[in-house]
Amino acid sequence: MSAAQPASGRAVAPSIEQANGSEAARLLTADELARRWQVPKAHVYRLAREGRLPTVELGRYRRWRVDAIESFELDGGAAANV
Repeated sequence: MSAAQPASGRAVAPSIEQANGSEAARLLTADELARRWQVPKAHVYRLAREGRLPTVELGRYRRWRVDAIESFELDGGAAANV
């Protein structure tokens, strides 16, 4: 039996991290991102609200993709309107 097919015989979709094989697909919380940048969590939310920081919305929750954050950081914090 393959790793994607458990004993029950039902196929299980691989997680995003397994599919990409990298940390880039990981989602950060506002707390994690604020700690990474050493800023208040409110600053993270403000950037997202202004459309300067791309977000993934999961119902009422917001998350930030590591690859999008790294791109934002490399651009000096000047992201295109997303």
